[in-house]
Amino acid sequence: MSVVSYIFIVFFAVTVLIYYIVPKKIQWWVLLAASAVFYAYSGIDDLLIVVGTAFLVYPLTMLMEKNLEEQDRLLLDADKRAARKIKTAQKKKRKKYLVLALLIVIGALIVFKVTGFAIENIKRFLPYEAIQRIPDWHFPAPLGVSFYSFMMISYLVDVYNGRIHAQKNFLKYLSYVLYFPHITQGPIARYELVAHQLWEKHKFDYDTVIKGTWLILWGALKKMVMADRISPFVTEVFKHSDQYEGMIFFLAAVMYSIQIYCDFSGCMDIVRGASECFGITLGENFRRPYFSQTLPEFWRRWHISLGAFFREYVFYPVSTSKILLKWNTKVRKYLGNAIGTGFASCVPILCVWILTGLWHGAKWNYIGWGLFHGILICLSTLFEQPVAKLTEKLNIRTNCISWNIFRMLRTFLLCVIGRIIFMGSGIRASFHMIASCVVDRGTFYDIINTFALSQREWGLILIGCLILLCVSVAQEIREQMGIKEDIRSWLLRQNLWLRWLVLIVGILCVLTFGVYGSGSQIAFIYEQF
Repeated sequence: MSVVSYIFIVFFAVTVLIYYIVPKKIQWWVLLAASAVFYAYSGIDDLLIVVGTAFLVYPLTMLMEKNLEEQDRLLLDADKRAARKIKTAQKKKRKKYLVLALLIVIGALIVFKVTGFAIENIKRFLPYEAIQRIPDWHFPAPLGVSFYSFMMISYLVDVYNGRIHAQKNFLKYLSYVLYFPHITQGPIARYELVAHQLWEKHKFDYDTVIKGTWLILWGALKKMVMADRISPFVTEVFKHSDQYEGMIFFLAAVMYSIQIYCDFSGCMDIVRGASECFGITLGENFRRPYFSQTLPEFWRRWHISLGAFFREYVFYPVSTSKILLKWNTKVRKYLGNAIGTGFASCVPILCVWILTGLWHGAKWNYIGWGLFHGILICLSTLFEQPVAKLTEKLNIRTNCISWNIFRMLRTFLLCVIGRIIFMGSGIRASFHMIASCVVDRGTFYDIINTFALSQREWGLILIGCLILLCVSVAQEIREQMGIKEDIRSWLLRQNLWLRWLVLIVGILCVLTFGVYGSGSQIAFIYEQF
């Protein structure tokens, strides 16, 4: 059930109505039932898989919680030395439950996301007859498997570390996992930030609902007016890359950068707005990423919840792991402190980015895209100080607008190159497109006329980009000025006529300029991940 479909509008409106009519103590039951219906709409098998995974993991979280309670009892009368022994022994027991639970969740993720890729490459590189008889894997992954799996992983690790208490009511735990606004595409919500909101009593608040509705409309404008209008051009170029050459690949990558931003951030706006209508606040997942001046900053602004997940549950554990510390000691001993420092900082970064590539899908161009960004971020980390010294030596002013714009454009260009790698049908196709941009450049007129996109379509895309730019600039300036109030809160303080005008104009723009019918792309890009 797409969140921009007519059936979702009816489903959502009915759910909101029931949610505020029923007694407040059973509101979370309404959300659980609605989430089950929403997810089952994609397939009963998908629902059974996510519920089954949660059911298998649940008793292990209870065992970890029981272990922590036992640890607290043992620590009551223990001295420091005894306390250390107790914590070590209890943590060792608790770790067994964590490992088993993670094997279930990550194992399911690997089975659905990686098995087909692994079998394909084993058969390619090991041409033995017995291996060639292994059947191909064509079992489709459940909708949103990457997102709900990461939510389960963060929950398990946080319970293991004693950061949160395990939820003893299985249905409440399931309501957190299945919560329908964010199960298919995120944001990846931390249990401690969202779960309690699901079970609290919420009174109907007009201002909250109208703010949520504005956000839904803003997301629909991004998705239906911008992303879906750009989609046919991008799809044609990258799907038939062997039929094109030159800078059309660069133009397609630029347009894809706009498309995927409008598509994904538009979806986030819709689900966050829908959640706000229930009185539940989901975290921001995009913060104007194309204003970033460095790649690390870009990835702190893009898909914020995924970046936070990898930082918390991959980067820090790898950085402090005994294996890395042991190898770092050897590198420092034989190759010097400078190389040892670089080794210690680069290995966790590369681990994060290889996994980020695999998270998008088991394809070589996704892995190549991850390595591309990982290597560039490693280089930026290693050369940060030398570049700063060189900039100072050349007397380059770094506190002016022109320098900031240059850095933004540089970062955007690197992201565009990454998009070409990402969108290739294979890693060879990706490199072919990059090489073609350099060798067979052509003229801008030839590029535009290679694909028959009407002047009206280009005009609407340009106007949409300008509106997005103006709104983003306004938000960025307000944030830099320390104004915490967002534009929607500012609108709420305006007179009733302006507030309703914004609502009506938004609806009319979606109805008038949205892409419908055969030209529409109802599925969101990130649903496939």
